[in-house]
Amino acid sequence: MAPNEIDLRARTRSARILRSIGHVFALLVAAGCLASFVAGPEEMAVRLIAGAAGLVIALLYVWAVFFRRGLPRRMVVDNEGIRVLDGRGRKLVRLAWTELSGVGVMTNQVALFRKRFADSLDGVGPSAASVSIWLELYPADADAVARHPELNWAWGLGKGTAPGEKQRWLVRIGDTLGQDFPIGDAVERWRPGLWRGHRSGSLTLGSHEAWLSYIAGQERRAEPDGESR
Repeated sequence: MAPNEIDLRARTRSARILRSIGHVFALLVAAGCLASFVAGPEEMAVRLIAGAAGLVIALLYVWAVFFRRGLPRRMVVDNEGIRVLDGRGRKLVRLAWTELSGVGVMTNQVALFRKRFADSLDGVGPSAASVSIWLELYPADADAVARHPELNWAWGLGKGTAPGEKQRWLVRIGDTLGQDFPIGDAVERWRPGLWRGHRSGSLTLGSHEAWLSYIAGQERRAEPDGESR
């Protein structure tokens, strides 16, 4: 990786071990199912079910190999702007600094806490839980949005906002099983005024902090009415 590139598929050691165990287990199950279908002592109906299950698992892995190449692989932040590339080297996102009014990262910390708490109760361990990491790209103006029809999918994902927030391009760049992405440092190196930080939020509702501020404001406005009664 070049100094101005961020590896979006980097994983911590514990996450790599966890995923490797999961892959080995799934492949062993698939192999066992297919072996049962070919030469198992069970009745034909059972063998057909086992064979179908093994085939489904194998096809899912083949599909994942091809699908994975189309996912975000690298992020480049330099003097030109921000680019997100997939495993084939194709540019999924290419935006100049002049087309951006803000850059941030969003994860659903509430959902992550719930998953990790549930895993700890089940004895799985907190490292088994993960949620998506989203790159938030705020356009400088409506013309910037119009110049990038190829990002309509990301613009549509960015419709979910809290009161007072603006729509933005929203791009999934990984999950919390991976390593921390130094996106803030990279943006601040080139355009420090654009970095909006790392916040908690969800795809459908937007920022949790914005919702809390909105609810608190509504409660403050309702207080005089309650006191007058």
